Amino acid sequence: MQELLIYICLYLLPAGMMFHLALDVWGRNRRSTEHILLGSYIFLYGTLFFFEFIRNQVDISYSPFITTYLFGNAGLLLLSLSLHFIFKVTHLYKRMAAYLYPWIFYVPAVPVLLTLLLQTNLTNSAAFEHVGLFHYPEYNTEYLMTMTIGNVFHFGIVLLLVYLYKTARVPVQKRVLKTLMIVAGLVLIWDVIFGYLEIRGFLPPYPYIYGGIIWAFALNIAMKKFDFLASYSRRFSILYDLNPSSILLIDRKGRIDSANPATNKLLRYVKLTGHNLTDSLAESFKEATMSALDEAFETGGKFSGLESKIVTADGRERFVLIDGDFLLIDQRIYLMLIIRDIHMMKEARSTAEFLAYHDPLTKLPNRRRFYEKAEGALAGKENMALLVFDLDGFKTINDTYGHQVGDGFLVHIADSLTEFIPPDGFAARVGGDEFYGMIHYENREELESRVTFLTKEIRQRVFHYGTIDIPVRFSLGISCFPEHGDELEVLIAKADEAMYVVKQERRNGHSFWSSRTGVTSPSK
Repeated sequence: MQELLIYICLYLLPAGMMFHLALDVWGRNRRSTEHILLGSYIFLYGTLFFFEFIRNQVDISYSPFITTYLFGNAGLLLLSLSLHFIFKVTHLYKRMAAYLYPWIFYVPAVPVLLTLLLQTNLTNSAAFEHVGLFHYPEYNTEYLMTMTIGNVFHFGIVLLLVYLYKTARVPVQKRVLKTLMIVAGLVLIWDVIFGYLEIRGFLPPYPYIYGGIIWAFALNIAMKKFDFLASYSRRFSILYDLNPSSILLIDRKGRIDSANPATNKLLRYVKLTGHNLTDSLAESFKEATMSALDEAFETGGKFSGLESKIVTADGRERFVLIDGDFLLIDQRIYLMLIIRDIHMMKEARSTAEFLAYHDPLTKLPNRRRFYEKAEGALAGKENMALLVFDLDGFKTINDTYGHQVGDGFLVHIADSLTEFIPPDGFAARVGGDEFYGMIHYENREELESRVTFLTKEIRQRVFHYGTIDIPVRFSLGISCFPEHGDELEVLIAKADEAMYVVKQERRNGHSFWSSRTGVTSPSK
């Protein structure tokens, strides 16, 4: 009974653990090649322990048969499955010729077929000796050759994992590869030590197979800690439950692999899977957004606060803010994007920013904005004229026709100023019926010509409101930089002084400030 318990602990418990882990891997994704390969590899490793349990329970005369046709062949198939899995999970198979993949990985399995066809032991020891509780194999040429070839292949896998780790850029992928690389190295050391040393009576036969337990333990950690070979339920819990915002997964080419219902609702699509993200980006933001995503794929780093604009299925554009990080799903790198709709906030902020510098009625710059633009214009050291407009009889218009007509009249004046002030100038509403303007000129003659044209055109545009026709009348004062001063406040004061001279004399005209007489003769 005690011997049976020892056999159970040494063989059946590891076999059961392997079978359980294999079923877990298969259950995570029954359609994935990676899951099928890894599950088969782990299951086959479990059979090694099970075959050893059987071999040590039956008569020693059955050991050559069990080792040759069961244990040995399972070991060769393990090598093939491990190579296939490594190349598949790291996508190295994509670099292989189509006629080689996956058949090249199963070359080590050729001796399996030869053993079955020729009924001859080609790779395992055929002689056994009973020592203590176990049937030990003879370490002959066939055994040592098979062990050495297996370790050479194992060493190649370690080098391959080291290379992949050094070239990987995405953090989650590097963590998985680092785990596999370290464990593969430890298992190789274990195989070298316990594959060649004969320690009869103290350790069970073929002690190197216990390295598989290290593999199983490491894979279990990788699956739980890094979502390595994550199940579909885990995948979709991340995709849909992580954030109430719109969430989607894209590959390196921008193709949408998965999208949650919030994303479909935001973009107004029934189904987004298979679409390309570029098709849903506004033209003005497409290049910058895709460039940022390409850079993220290159560096492997996460990002946040990427502002962009999307286009919905019905053609509407909306501002969004994008956060991104990488996920390793079915051993493929995906960029997970969390998209927040900030359109209303953006519009509100834009409106607030606009109103901070503009008159809400006429949409012209306000006093604050005019001062900023004017200071910048004066810093250029070019000839600039400052214009102060004051509407004549505006109070009468308000009292006679009402404030609605009065507001319409102000908008009419603003539109006229915007249209007729030259492109190198600008206008602003700074008070109830007071407007400022600034224009550039080369000489006094050109300035007078520009002012005459401006006042004539504005006055000719009569304001029509229903059956009401209201003529445009205003008083205009002008000061010149740098002739009349080099400070904005001085220029405004002098232009204002010139405007009041027009007001006091007859209105509906314009005057240039003069240092000799205060102002020039008013002109119409």
